[in-house]
Order: sequence, then structure tokens, then C-alpha cells
Amino acid sequence: MLRILCCVVVLTACTERLTPWAVTVPDDYKNLTDRNLAKVEALPDPEFPVRLALLGDPQGTPYDLERVVEKINDRDDVSLVLVLGDLTDYGLQHEYIWAAEALEKLRVPNLTVVGNHDAIAHGKRIYRDMFGPFDYTFGFAGLKFVMFNNNQFEFGDTNFSWLQQQLDRNTITASHIPPVVDAHREEQVSLWKGNNSEAGILASLHGHRGGKTDFFSVEDGIPYYIVPKVEGVRYSIMTINEDRSIQFDLCHLTCSEDK
Repeated sequence: MLRILCCVVVLTACTERLTPWAVTVPDDYKNLTDRNLAKVEALPDPEFPVRLALLGDPQGTPYDLERVVEKINDRDDVSLVLVLGDLTDYGLQHEYIWAAEALEKLRVPNLTVVGNHDAIAHGKRIYRDMFGPFDYTFGFAGLKFVMFNNNQFEFGDTNFSWLQQQLDRNTITASHIPPVVDAHREEQVSLWKGNNSEAGILASLHGHRGGKTDFFSVEDGIPYYIVPKVEGVRYSIMTINEDRSIQFDLCHLTCSEDK
């Protein structure tokens, strides 16, 4: 009898997916971008001011991400959450699922951009299966949000031609990497910022810096904002007023505490 039980245990263990390199995304976590876009479309027309929560680089901090979700759920003034890339450290499926499980608990829709760490190993395939396109747009509150992939070390040169075609005066853009020359060539940064200025976009949102504070600058009247890393239960609130002016507030545990 003991020998039979041992065989059953061994055979059962052999049927489990124990490899860290799994790429078969469970059906419950497929096409999350489309699912959340449907939620955005179903939202009632918001009244201004409109507030969005911005999250950056939750990689390696699944418990802090869960706490950030709890903090956002405690608010009654957030309409939408944007996650600005690097959901994972190593592009592994179980990291993606940790992030998706936490974000699924949000009471409001959430939308993501892909980060450079998300493209490691099989991460590109997993992100596409779990979330969807690397570049997409959507409308909310009379505004156009352009979510684009600019991780060119992992994907090749950023498609600035596509990006330029999406821009207008009601546009807010979001990508993982900010317009800095360590990740883009100088001529690319000049083209990028020049296109933003010519179109007169409302704001440019980013992650990637991975710090404990946010970074804010204004160039040609356009705010460029970089969110802090989620670690330590940090997130930001973007407030959009009816006149299209925008404010940013860093929240560490609560938004009233010092940064």
C-alpha cells in the first residue's frame, strides 16, 4: 500500500507546472486591457475635477502593490488607475499574475503600459497575452489617452511616427520611460518633445526612475511627470480641472504626509 501511495504522489507532482518559464496565461487573466477599456466605456460622464491614480514600477513589491490598491479603494474621488510599466522584475508569468491579482481588486478600471523589465525572457509574449497591444489609445472625460511602448533597448526604436499621429490638444500620453537621453538618442528626445509642443498636449506621464519621490517639470507649457516606485506604498494623484489645467500630488501611505 505504501508503495502505491508513493507512486501516486510522484505522478501527481509530475503533472504540475513547476518551471519559472511558464508562458500559458490562465484564461482569467487574458485580454485585461480590453476588459478594462470596456469598464472605462461603461463609466458615466465624470464631473470635473477628474482624478486618476498613477502607479509606477510595482516590480518586486507585490505586498506594497496590494496596500496601494487598498488605499485607492478607500478613496471616493478616483475614476481610473494608470500603471506606468515594470509590473515585473524578470518578465515571469507568476510576477505578472501577482500584479494582475492585486490590480483586479481595484474598484475602478486600470490600464497599463509595458515596461523594460516586463520584456525580459518571455515577458513580451506574456504581456501581450495577459494585457494586449503595446500601443493603444482610449477616450475618457473628453480627453484622449495615448499609451505607448518606448522601451527601445528591448523592442527597437520607438515608433514616434505613430505617436505623432495620435497627438492633439486634448491628449495625455503615458509611457514607461521618460524623454531622457540615457534611454533615447538626443535626436529622438528632441523629436519627441518637439511633437508634444507642436500638438500642445496636456501632459506626459512616465515611470522607470524607481525612486522614492516624484519628478515634475514643465517644458513649453507641457507638464512632464514621473511617478515614484510603488515600494513603500507610494502612488500619485493626477487632478484634471475643467479648464484642462493639471495638478500632481504624491501620496505616501496618505496624501497628507510628507514625501
